[in-house]
Amino acid sequence: NPEVIYAGTWYLPYKTTDGGNSWNIIKTGMIDDSDVFAIEIDAQNPDHVIATACSGIYETKNAGANWRKVNGIPSQSPRTRAILQHPLKPQVIFAGTTEGFWLSANGGDDWRVTTSRQNFEINAIAVHPKNPDTVYIGTNNYGVMISRDGGKSFTPSNEGYSGRRAYSILPDRENPNRVYAATINTATGGGYFFVSDDGGETWQVSNRNMPNRLIAYSILQDIGDANIIYLGTNYGMYRSIDRGASWAPVTAPEPKKKTAKGKRRGTATTSTEPVPTPVAEAVVPKTSDETVKRAQEALKLAGYDVGVVDGQAGTRTIAAVRKFQAAKRLPLSGKLDAVTLTALGLDGAKLAMQAPPVLTDTINALTYTFPDDEGRVAILAATNSGLYRSYDLAQGWKLMSFGEGIDSRTLCVSTSAQTPKTVWAGTSTSGVLVSRDGGETWQGTAGIKSEAPINVIEQDPQRPTHIYVGTTQTFYLTHDGGERWMRRGGDLPLGSFTSIVINPQNTNEIFVGNAYEMGGLSISLNLREGGGVFRTTNAGITWQRLDPDLPSRRVWALALDANDPGKIFVGSHSAGVLVARRRGESTTASSAVTSFTK
Repeated sequence: NPEVIYAGTWYLPYKTTDGGNSWNIIKTGMIDDSDVFAIEIDAQNPDHVIATACSGIYETKNAGANWRKVNGIPSQSPRTRAILQHPLKPQVIFAGTTEGFWLSANGGDDWRVTTSRQNFEINAIAVHPKNPDTVYIGTNNYGVMISRDGGKSFTPSNEGYSGRRAYSILPDRENPNRVYAATINTATGGGYFFVSDDGGETWQVSNRNMPNRLIAYSILQDIGDANIIYLGTNYGMYRSIDRGASWAPVTAPEPKKKTAKGKRRGTATTSTEPVPTPVAEAVVPKTSDETVKRAQEALKLAGYDVGVVDGQAGTRTIAAVRKFQAAKRLPLSGKLDAVTLTALGLDGAKLAMQAPPVLTDTINALTYTFPDDEGRVAILAATNSGLYRSYDLAQGWKLMSFGEGIDSRTLCVSTSAQTPKTVWAGTSTSGVLVSRDGGETWQGTAGIKSEAPINVIEQDPQRPTHIYVGTTQTFYLTHDGGERWMRRGGDLPLGSFTSIVINPQNTNEIFVGNAYEMGGLSISLNLREGGGVFRTTNAGITWQRLDPDLPSRRVWALALDANDPGKIFVGSHSAGVLVARRRGESTTASSAVTSFTK
């Protein structure tokens, strides 16, 4: 009867018997205020309906007049996002929950789980119309998986790649065909780190020892030892000493221990194994009433209960500090030490006199400086609490203060071998900043609007006066070191420019990724607009679209393969990592690329 329609809402199920002209709540037997996620009507008996809700799974055998709760799926797996009756085996029912895939062989009376329940969230279920034992599930964490035994076991279907947004890509500088990719799962809030050993054809998850919900925003290969890889994450910095096979946080160094006379003094550890993170008194500044008050305000803004903001570190404030430290994986001192103050974003000059032993805030970008006058090379970390520099991770970090009134939230950073003392930094609301004395002083950049966050800055490796900037609104370039800035360039649309790649063999050739999504049909009708990949062969003066009609035109990352100049990796929003292969020399964008493959 096409006039009968069921609807699941945030507040109980509804039913219409007149094609939608009028609706009635059908809730008898169902817990009040239940969010209903999915509804399945028995193809053999339309009066038999199964509904999934936040309070469990329910069934009715009288078209919704009464509901009863179905037993079998534990109460800790209440969010069943998908439910499906097998189209050829009506007694078989599948349920996709936030804790795995469940199967009933007797119409819902009994259930058993056939997958892992940990971090296994399922959004959709489908059965092959011609092969009844082939079942597909769409997951949050493992991509699309296939069962060929009626749902009893599942295997990945996408060459091992299960991420959603490919946020950062880095080809290994020494190992041909080895590529690293970091993804963000927009549904769960976490991410994954992938490794490919065949140039992006297949991928393997490499998250060993990583915590849940970790997101990697930046990948950096050690300048001296290619086996060491650093990740800038939402939990600070992580490090691998085995080319991404396993990971550990870069923790605070252990304090030096006194040794007996005649015995060799221990050296600072460089191991990536987790070590205790003691709170050294040397990094605990004296907390004045004003400092406590500022910390209370920051904690309250972050959602922690500090009681009255009075500048006094009372019981409720200390409890809030400990909760904040636990959430940020900081040492549980209960004190407003330097690490905690930095994580709270209180990074003014008075609070940052000493280098924090470990970065715990979100790291948006990582890069190396080039040798200074003393031959030293440092790592720069662009974080939500400022730009930090470390010449030795065992010795901690130093804040490169931008000065009063400047937004410390740093989203990207760029350096050049040609001008090692010049550092460019992109902020959230203060535009592009530049230091020409190694970070001692900073100046704003005229010509680039400050209201748009800065996504990326790249400098020409051969011509340091050629600088390119991508913001969340548009693209800028300068050919005179920042004296004058030009917006976009011919045929480059507006958009959020997230990645800039300069061909080191021919620096007039530049590729940019645009993550802007217009929506509607305009993407396919007008290729000059919207997101995608664009190319210039004259240092940004004119541009041409490079990509065909890709399944996802929101591009978050680009990378050239150092070992294969004919290969470009494209990190998309929802279609994974695409590999673009191009012909040799070409004068037009349409002939530059032969194919895009997933």
